[in-house]
Amino acid sequence: MCGGAKVRGLFWCCIFPLKIVFDSLKIFLRTKRLFFFIFFFVSVPLSFLIFSVFLSTCHLRYKIYHLEAVALLAPTRFEARHVWTESREDAIYLLRIKALFSVPCFLLSLVTAVASVHATVLSYNGKVPTLQSATAAVKQNWKRPSVTTIFIYAILLAFALLQRILAALTPWPQLRFILLAIGSGVDVYLMAVLSLGLVVSIAEERFGWEAIKVGSGLMAGRRFCGWVLSGLLLLVSGLIRGKMEELVEGPISSSEFLSSMGAAGKMGIMCVYGAAVVWSYLVTTVFYFECKRRHGIRELEHEEDDETGISML
Repeated sequence: MCGGAKVRGLFWCCIFPLKIVFDSLKIFLRTKRLFFFIFFFVSVPLSFLIFSVFLSTCHLRYKIYHLEAVALLAPTRFEARHVWTESREDAIYLLRIKALFSVPCFLLSLVTAVASVHATVLSYNGKVPTLQSATAAVKQNWKRPSVTTIFIYAILLAFALLQRILAALTPWPQLRFILLAIGSGVDVYLMAVLSLGLVVSIAEERFGWEAIKVGSGLMAGRRFCGWVLSGLLLLVSGLIRGKMEELVEGPISSSEFLSSMGAAGKMGIMCVYGAAVVWSYLVTTVFYFECKRRHGIRELEHEEDDETGISML
């Protein structure tokens, strides 16, 4: 009996992510007009900005990586210091470019998140979201997800620094590879928790660390499913980024790349990435409701057990 229960539990853990995706598709079909509006007028401009930053800085990043490699192989300390100075100047310039685009990207990302979660919440509860309700939701709820996003960036930055420190302190390549694999798995799980925390900050009166903690608590019993969903979403975004990096590799400049790629190819990549952003919020919100529903059932079962125990006494 115990073995059969474990097999059924494992089977359900594998099927549950597909159920989330299927439910997300049903909600999208019911609310496709609003989602198409969010996609075309918010998510695609966001994708265009990210696409522009990537193209305008890709060769500068490759140059910085090359200079860092040359500095490590420099025969003298004087030459290494000279190369490091040039690399640091390029890195500062790269940060300035990214800072210039960070504010509009953040605003568009915030609007996409709030509007997508709002549309999914209303549709999941059997209501019909409208453009007016989505606009009102953005005006009313932008503060909480903004604070939560700052916490998310800080946590991701701290985790990335921790991974680099551990990799630098590990002298054995085999152990470094194991740490990298474990870190990648933890990173996927961390993204699942943080994404759920962002949805909590939009759907509930919570923000910052409290929203992230609530999101982590909601994943109890569904952590593997959350990890799988997060891995699928990160895989899609990684494939898009990998395709972009593959297209811009080599001596071709960004302007030559833009002219040779064609308008259809550029718009195709931007639209796919924009759709992936909206779809990620939709899937995460449906997963949030499934976790809430499961916790509601468990709380009801605990209440019934307590009442049974009291009646027996």
